Amino acid sequence: MSPSQNYLKPAKQQTPPQKEVTVTVDDVLAILKQLSPVVPRCAIVLGSGLQIFDNLYDSESIAYSELFSASPGVQGHSGMLTVGKLEPTDSAPIAVFRGRFHLYEGHSWSDVTLPVRSIVAWGVPKLFLTNAAGGVNSSFSVADIMVIDAFRNCLAPAFRETGLLAALQEPATPCKNGLSDKIFELGNLLVKEEGFKNSLRRGTYVGLQGPNYETHAEIEMYRRLHVDAVGMSTVPELESVAGTDTEAVAFSVITNVWQIDVPLGGHAEVLEAGKSASRFLERLFEKYLSL
Repeated sequence: MSPSQNYLKPAKQQTPPQKEVTVTVDDVLAILKQLSPVVPRCAIVLGSGLQIFDNLYDSESIAYSELFSASPGVQGHSGMLTVGKLEPTDSAPIAVFRGRFHLYEGHSWSDVTLPVRSIVAWGVPKLFLTNAAGGVNSSFSVADIMVIDAFRNCLAPAFRETGLLAALQEPATPCKNGLSDKIFELGNLLVKEEGFKNSLRRGTYVGLQGPNYETHAEIEMYRRLHVDAVGMSTVPELESVAGTDTEAVAFSVITNVWQIDVPLGGHAEVLEAGKSASRFLERLFEKYLSL
């Protein structure tokens, strides 16, 4: 049996023990309103290795352990929310969520989406989601940044019992919108004006359970499905924000690109690519928020 055939069958691995999150959106919202009586004009969720907006004005911070009753367990996810202003004269702050929860850590779908559902309930109009992802598209390079125009959901917990065949037969879910179009336009201007070496891309992201790298057969399968990048997050958040008053755009920082006979790096490579992309994303968000 080939790896790809096996991959389509129900997974045999044990589900990680559930981490208990004991708060609700209402509980989180009450704390957020105390932290900032003024609703932020945007929220940013940072993936592995991304570090931006460390020096906001009039900032207040709170640990995820206090806000959500749990902390991320992955290196590169500090588990802190910071609310502050880009400029002292700004009328409204921004909110930077440094890290996220993952299904592979043992969290439930409800836990993983709690931060984004809280952002929506808070009334934040714009949401920027970021992640570290592997490049499936062979034209991509490490530290490229892909604006997610569509996604495939292959990490829903139900697939541990049913296998992925049904999910793979469905078309990708589009998530392109006016915000992602504007961001892509601004990003390309930024590359030309300020000489950034990061290339801005657009494409389809697939979310998988993980945590592992894909086999050769799996990569070939996703290429045939026109997937450009693969990761283990963001899809639950995009599904949760769809149809709400919060407009979202998601970015994948390409931390490695699959090639035959070229070994993939580990989590250290993910963090290094995140450093390279952080400055570009910070300038991109600054440029958008200055409009």
